[in-house]
Amino acid sequence: MAAVDGSSRFGNVRWARGTLLHDLQPADRSALLTLGTQRSFGVGEALMIEDDRGTDAFVLLEGCVKVVGSAVDGRSILLSIRIGGDLVGELGALHNTPRSASVFTATAVVARAISQRTLARFMAEHPVAARAIHGAVADKFRRATRHRIDINGASVRNRLALVLHYLAETYGRPHSDGIRIEVPLSQPELASLIGVSEPSLQRAVRELRDQDVIKSEYRRQIVRDPEALRKLATQGGGPPDNEKG
Repeated sequence: MAAVDGSSRFGNVRWARGTLLHDLQPADRSALLTLGTQRSFGVGEALMIEDDRGTDAFVLLEGCVKVVGSAVDGRSILLSIRIGGDLVGELGALHNTPRSASVFTATAVVARAISQRTLARFMAEHPVAARAIHGAVADKFRRATRHRIDINGASVRNRLALVLHYLAETYGRPHSDGIRIEVPLSQPELASLIGVSEPSLQRAVRELRDQDVIKSEYRRQIVRDPEALRKLATQGGGPPDNEKG
């Protein structure tokens, strides 16, 4: 982990819709981007560890991270993904509670590490931004609840389509074969995102490949037929699988 000089090159970035930096007013965004210390992280580094008492929050500027939790049986469960423009670790900073999950880099990441005291002062001085931060926290819980509702009762194929459709819309980039999802996910990680076992995931991936809806690369998926994937993601998928992951 290394410090990086300056944050001016991020001042004019067009942040992805739905991220905190996209939703902030320009003056609040500029103020937030000057806070704390800018740092760079290599692939696979931890920004925070579950149950740790750290209280720094991180504004992601480049790259993406994986939010990982521990199941009661000791398995690591991929809970969500965060990208440039998102704020992570804010629950510990706002409520002084142990980390509810671990956050690891999925790609090289640049972020600003902001102390609890600095974030609290910023929120007191920027009430509109404070509401946006609290709103972002609430939105994360809403999305998590919606995700659990959507994947319960759907077939494994449709669960996979739902998650891949979301990833393609949020993290997709044009590719010669379609839309390439720029998030490196192993099959166990993708299986944990949709709440199924790895063999069940592999069967669903093969089915979508055979239908020429997706194409697989190492730790990447390319959506070859976005419209077919969208239809699978929104149609439900019939009776639920007896799949508990």
